[in-house]
Amino acid sequence: MNIEELKDFVAVVRAGSFAAASEETGVPRSTLSKRVQMLEASFDLRLLERSTRKLRLTPDGELLLPRALQLTAEADELERLMRDRSLEPRGRLRVSVPMMLGQELLGGLAASYTARWPETEIDVVFTDQRSDLIDDGFDCAVRIGPLPDSDCIARPLAWSHTILVASPNVIAERTLPDEPESLLDWRTISFAPRGAPVPWLLENGDRRADLKPRSTITLGSLHAVREAAIAGGGIALIPALVAADALNQGALVQIMHRWQGPASGIFIVYPSRRHVSARLRAFIDLLESILTETMPRASGGAQSVAEDD
Repeated sequence: MNIEELKDFVAVVRAGSFAAASEETGVPRSTLSKRVQMLEASFDLRLLERSTRKLRLTPDGELLLPRALQLTAEADELERLMRDRSLEPRGRLRVSVPMMLGQELLGGLAASYTARWPETEIDVVFTDQRSDLIDDGFDCAVRIGPLPDSDCIARPLAWSHTILVASPNVIAERTLPDEPESLLDWRTISFAPRGAPVPWLLENGDRRADLKPRSTITLGSLHAVREAAIAGGGIALIPALVAADALNQGALVQIMHRWQGPASGIFIVYPSRRHVSARLRAFIDLLESILTETMPRASGGAQSVAEDD
């Protein structure tokens, strides 16, 4: 016995015939007849007396009908309930985010997310290690840069560049540099996440420059690099997202606008395009709206692309 067989049994009894039930439900008459027969076979009982003119419930059918009505009504209510739950974000979302992006955005985003959808909870793990989404129990991950092949779905959200910035006081000291090599004569602040400073790779159309400035300040955090630049420590090369608020507030100024680091895509990565939960859809939409306030929109939709979970 299954619920569809019970529903068809109820529909036939209510309509008074297989033909009338077929018209009301849109289910072929032959299908209705077969399902009622399967229901009878599952009980090893005859439920309907069939004639050329009408149907009549057997005593066993009369016993079953009120219970079938109750069960099918409860099944319909359960279906409506679960459908509503699938449309409204609720439950716990677990997200893996790179340290830089997480520190910059995810605190405020998490607060906005749970305030907008009170029946949700969010658990954000800041890590620069590539996690296995399924094995580590993540609903999704935010990735920056090229993604190796995998079975995951990756949806591009925005493009990220590194840009050259300095405090207004620093750039007021002397004439601004106009070529990358001129930067070597300035005080600079380098990012060294693993002890060794990251080279400054800059592009201007077809032109490229790969610099290794002898920085007076070397720091292991992009946020610390930004704060040192705001404090007048020198010129820094940092992601536009990290610099955005300071630029808007006038605490930093972008210099040499035509020279930027190579563009890197920011992606949201999740295990499958099927059965994407409402809480995940809501998170993706909110993250995308925040990113588009500060970054150019990435082109293209969700696709099966690189991800080394």
